[in-house]
Amino acid sequence: MSYRKNAVSYGIWALYLMSMGIVFSFMGMVVGHQNEGIPYTALTILLLAAGALFLVYYLIKKCGSRLGKSVSGRAVLTEGIAVAAFLAVGMVLRLAMMKGAGEEAAYYEVAKVTEGGMRVRLVQGSVYYYLCLLNLLFHLVGNKWTAGIVLQIILQTLGIVTAYFAVRCLTGRGPALVSLSFLTLAPGSVKEGITYSPKMLYFCIYVLILLAIALYLRQSDRPEGKALTWMLSPVCGALIAFAGYMDIVGFTLAIPLLGLLVLKRERRDTLLWMAQFALSMLAMAGMFCALVLLDSSMSGSTFERVLGAWGVTYGPKGADYSFFFQEGGYETILLLLMMALGIFTFMRRKNEEKFSSWVMMVLSIALMRVLGVVTPNMNGSFQMFFAMTGLAGVAFCELFVRDGGAVRESVDAGETAAEELNKQEDAASEEPRPREDKAENGTVGSSVLTAEEKKGMTEKKQDETKQVQLIENPLPLPKKHVKKVMDYPITPDASQMHYDIEVDPSDNFDF
Repeated sequence: MSYRKNAVSYGIWALYLMSMGIVFSFMGMVVGHQNEGIPYTALTILLLAAGALFLVYYLIKKCGSRLGKSVSGRAVLTEGIAVAAFLAVGMVLRLAMMKGAGEEAAYYEVAKVTEGGMRVRLVQGSVYYYLCLLNLLFHLVGNKWTAGIVLQIILQTLGIVTAYFAVRCLTGRGPALVSLSFLTLAPGSVKEGITYSPKMLYFCIYVLILLAIALYLRQSDRPEGKALTWMLSPVCGALIAFAGYMDIVGFTLAIPLLGLLVLKRERRDTLLWMAQFALSMLAMAGMFCALVLLDSSMSGSTFERVLGAWGVTYGPKGADYSFFFQEGGYETILLLLMMALGIFTFMRRKNEEKFSSWVMMVLSIALMRVLGVVTPNMNGSFQMFFAMTGLAGVAFCELFVRDGGAVRESVDAGETAAEELNKQEDAASEEPRPREDKAENGTVGSSVLTAEEKKGMTEKKQDETKQVQLIENPLPLPKKHVKKVMDYPITPDASQMHYDIEVDPSDNFDF
């Protein structure tokens, strides 16, 4: 699924370039232990990283076509084996590290079954639903610590599988496999999978809604099924409102929905998609107000107080850049390097791109974390990590694009020319043209072409324009005929050796 490359795309790419420069500069300052003065180490690392990335881009650009051609024939089989291998290794890693499991807060103590029941203070939606799920599990199997860890592993595995299909539906199998590899094998992801936290439950909900949006975008890219898109558009808006009410990071799911207006389509139904996008936004606002109203009725409060409490919970709390350095690991460095490849691979396609939605998701979540909009229990770290894996997958896999932009432009030009030709033919066929025909009495008169005759003439012209262009005959042409000559001696009878006819001298037939 691709988007049209326009001025907004180039603006997002410029913002992406600036952000990557800032991140690598921060890394250089941390490596050089420098907080003030001219950051020579940061500038050196920035230049070395840019040079190394350009070298990698140039080498893969030269060899990528051969690799893509050799793998394309076995793509489905390779994809299935890779997915199964990543999931199996990821499961083994999580089971092997269960001894080091822990929790971010006292979720186990709050959710375990006691005589007084579970006592939960006013918390945000995602934390409350997670505690209810834990309490239900402990009612079934008892207050066992390991049960909660197994629940975390199951939730994360379901979320990773759903995320794989969502990324595959949005950008293809290559980026989906890259994202899957980081989500299953990265040490930070493995640690999140064996830690008591509502992040994995919310991650499942987040990627499930993203998959629904991806399916809606794919359906809108098809010429048939317009009625289904009208039903899906408000559903996607309502789901985004539910995710945003549970945690404010959920509103970033509206970013892929913005791509509805700039999808690379062969049709020009811009007004239709603008109407559906407006319907989605109205459904999102209505669903959010309905959830606030439901919360106020269940808690015995007013609509204004519940909405004010939600605003206080997610209000800005001051700039905080510490998460850049607290969550970084070796896998994060590799992830950043793969993301930085997008600075060069953005230009691989001439009139379409796949970057903008992922770039805006990463930057939006990062901005929320910098401003302190998120809460300590749900800081959006795993959603940001997931968006980074999607962007890294797109940036890396665009290296293997083979003349996609040029081919696409020629196809679009051919389609545009065909559309113009069809318009001219339709306009010509609509004009009434007199014709001479013989009536039953033999007289010649003029009449107007009927609708069926117009349609027949139009189809005939279209068939003539769509004639198959024959290629040169690859088979050998027939050999030139050679007259057979007798090449062996024959001696006829003496009676057959008379070539002249004897004529009577008195015969005068020649006069």
